[in-house]
Amino acid sequence: MKSRKDTKRTAKRARGSLVPMKQWFQFLEEQGAQGIALPTTLLFSLLVRWCIGLFDYSGHNTPPMFGDYEAQRHWMEITTHLAPSEWYFYDLQYWGLDYPPLTAFQSWLCGAVANFIDPSWVALSQSRGIETAESKMFMRASVIAFEFAIYVPAVVVLFMSRHQKVSWAARQTAILAVLAQPCLALIDNGHFQYNSVMLGFLVWSVCFAMQGRYVAMAVAFSCSLLFKQMALYYAPAVFFYLLAKCFQRKHGLALFIKLGMAVVATFAVVLSPWITSPEQLLQILVRVFPVARGLYEDKVANIWCAVNVAVKLRAMYDTQTLLRVATLATATAFLPSCVHLFVSVRRLQTKGSAADTTRLLSYALVNSSLAFFLFSFQVHEKTILVPLAPALLLINDEPWAVDWFVQIALFSMYPLLFKD
Repeated sequence: MKSRKDTKRTAKRARGSLVPMKQWFQFLEEQGAQGIALPTTLLFSLLVRWCIGLFDYSGHNTPPMFGDYEAQRHWMEITTHLAPSEWYFYDLQYWGLDYPPLTAFQSWLCGAVANFIDPSWVALSQSRGIETAESKMFMRASVIAFEFAIYVPAVVVLFMSRHQKVSWAARQTAILAVLAQPCLALIDNGHFQYNSVMLGFLVWSVCFAMQGRYVAMAVAFSCSLLFKQMALYYAPAVFFYLLAKCFQRKHGLALFIKLGMAVVATFAVVLSPWITSPEQLLQILVRVFPVARGLYEDKVANIWCAVNVAVKLRAMYDTQTLLRVATLATATAFLPSCVHLFVSVRRLQTKGSAADTTRLLSYALVNSSLAFFLFSFQVHEKTILVPLAPALLLINDEPWAVDWFVQIALFSMYPLLFKD
C-alpha cells in the first residue's frame, strides 16, 4: 500500500508530464476558477490574431495588383457599388471575383459597413491599392469579427458538447489548442483571407451531426460550400455520412427527401440574384472553377508538384487530360474511406453512438480532404488548411498525430509565407 508521500510524488510526476496548456486548466480547476478559462482562451486567441495583423500582408505596397488583401477589399468595392449581375463580370483582369456567392455577400456586408464609416475605402475604381492605417485596421478587424462570429463558437460548442467523453481540462485544452494553432491565424490574419468562415460552417456541420440534427448539418455544409469551393474536398465524406443515416433509419426515405430539399433551398436562396439567368450561373461556375489556371499553382505540397520535378506533366499533356487523370486519382483516394464510413455508420445504431459516428465522420473528412489536396486539380498552398481543420477535431483522440500534422502543414506553407 502506497504512503501519502508516494501518492503525492506519483501525482506530481503525472502532472509534470502533461502539456503546459492542460496544466493551466487543471490549476484553474483546482482553484475553482473554471469560469475564467474560456474568456481567457478567447482573449488570448484575439490577442494573437491582432498581433499578427500588425505586420505586413500579401501584396503590401506592391503595385499594380497589391496581393490578396487588395483582392478582398476590391470585392467589397464592386459588391457595394454594382448590381449582382455585374459582380462576376466586372474587370476580371484586376482581381475578378472568383469565389462562390456567399463570399460575395460577405464582401457586400463588409463593403456596406466600410462605405458607412469612410466611403473612400471602397470608392469604385478610385480606391485601388488604398493602404491607409484606418482602412487596414478595418480590414483586419473584419477578419477577426467573422472568425469570432462563426468559427470560434463552433469550436467551443463542439468540444464542450456532452458527447465529448473527456475531462473538463481536456476539453478546455482542446479549444485553446485549436484556436491557437498558427496555420489558420497566419493565413487569415497575416496573408489575409476569410477561410475561418468556410471552416466554421464545416465545424458547425460536425456539431449538428453529433446532435443528430442532420437537416441543419446539410444546411451548414451547403453554406461552407457556397462560401468557398474548397469545401468540396469534404463533400464525399458528408454525402456518405448522411446517406448512411438515411439507410440506418426506418423512415430513411423521408430523411433523404428532407436533406435534398434543405440543400436545394439553401442553394436557391444564395443563388437567387442569378438563378433566372443561365448565362450568369455559367459565369459563376467558370469563375469558381478556373480550370485554365492549370494543374497546380506555385510550390504546393501535393503529388503533381512533386512528380513535376522529374516528369513535366503540364508540358506532356493538355489541360483536359490532366483534369481527367486528377479526378480519377482523387476519387480512387477518397472512396475507400467514404465506403468504410458508410458501412460503419449504418452498423452503429445505439443511442450512445453519437460520439462514435462523429469521430468516424472526422476521420473521413480528413481522408477525403487529404485525397483532394494530394491529387485534385488546381491546388494552392493554403489549401492544406482544409484537411487540417477536421484533423484538429481529433486532437483528444490523436494528440501526437495532430501535433505533427500542424507542424508539417505550417512547413508546407513556407513558400507562401516567405513570399509575404
